[in-house]
Amino acid sequence: MKIGEKIITENDLYFWIEEGQASMGDFETAIKFIDTASEIGADGIEFQLAIPDEFYIATHPAIKHYSKIKFTNNQIAELIQYTKKNKINFIAAVLSKSLIPFLKENGCDAFVINASDINNPEIIDGVIESGLPFFISLPLASESEIDWIVERCMSKKASNYVLMHGQHTMASGEHGVMPEHSNLGFLSTMKNKYNIPVGFIDHSPNSYMPSVARAAGANFISKHLFLADNCTGPDWFVCQNPEKMKATIDLTRSVSMGLVSKEKVLAPGENMDKTVMRRSIVATCDIPAGTVITMDLLAFKRPGKGLPPNEYEKLLGMKSIEIIKKDENIYLNNLE
Repeated sequence: MKIGEKIITENDLYFWIEEGQASMGDFETAIKFIDTASEIGADGIEFQLAIPDEFYIATHPAIKHYSKIKFTNNQIAELIQYTKKNKINFIAAVLSKSLIPFLKENGCDAFVINASDINNPEIIDGVIESGLPFFISLPLASESEIDWIVERCMSKKASNYVLMHGQHTMASGEHGVMPEHSNLGFLSTMKNKYNIPVGFIDHSPNSYMPSVARAAGANFISKHLFLADNCTGPDWFVCQNPEKMKATIDLTRSVSMGLVSKEKVLAPGENMDKTVMRRSIVATCDIPAGTVITMDLLAFKRPGKGLPPNEYEKLLGMKSIEIIKKDENIYLNNLE
């Protein structure tokens, strides 16, 4: 899969952070989010963008809030260009169809189909028609709803997209998703069923969940960022400050590197540990020269600097050509 200039293979990790309206429409704060995302090693940053009267009915109280925190089109264009200068991707969770062409024209790298729009053909079709890569956010979704949106994507010949597993419990008052409710086993189910790349939206308060999700098969991870612990706003209890987020990203990348090799490879230092912890073939007693080696003359003891125990049969029936002291290693060149 290609996002902007980044190519993500089945061995790679793509980790982006969600601003999630935490800047509350303040342009300078949004700039700080982009700077921070770049500094902590994220691959991209996601902004939720909406035209309020296309998102809520006119009498809904939320429309005033979204009108207050809405970026202007000029500001959005500047944020996209600033993101690119920081060499990370600009990802838009687009909540209004009419924004899609504008975002594409101004260099947006990818779209997110928000969990609230998984059954919204207007947003889905608009994103597919843009030709940009996109992520389908699956919190709140049933398996039948996932079947429906995948079938729609296939019917529209979409190919460059990711299924993003996750849960969203914050509106109900829960302070994030606990590990036992993460349903990470579904990642492999999706991979096998749909043959589409999969990822994980981490709405937990924990630093380790992205690493666990990567080990479970997610190549794409997103998590909420706050600029400081004393910030408040949407989803604050599943957000991490920059220091914790950097540690989370670094840990997840380390785990991802460990998943690349499918063959058994010794870790640095294991060869030294092997000589300490393994055993060698040694003499059970003083063995005179000319003695035929039998099993009762052999013992297996630490350290493992000599002939390994599983090669004992090579010694049986041979004769010692010199005296071998008790507990000395027995080598083939001691025998004939």
